Amino acid sequence: METQTKFSLSAARHNVGLSQSQMADLLGVSLPTYANYENGKTLMRVDTADKFSKIVKIPKQQLIFF
Repeated sequence: METQTKFSLSAARHNVGLSQSQMADLLGVSLPTYANYENGKTLMRVDTADKFSKIVKIPKQQLIFF
């Protein structure tokens, strides 16, 4: 069985060289909302998670959203 690497939102964002502010802009959310995604205070909507996955070029199954 092959194990897949899992990425936190922060690690995935860092991998593509974006700041929290830049990612928030790309996702169309405020900086505080995006920061809450990364620290687990707010869960991303599915459509936002899809957009995030495309931006960081990592399948949703390999992202840790909580």
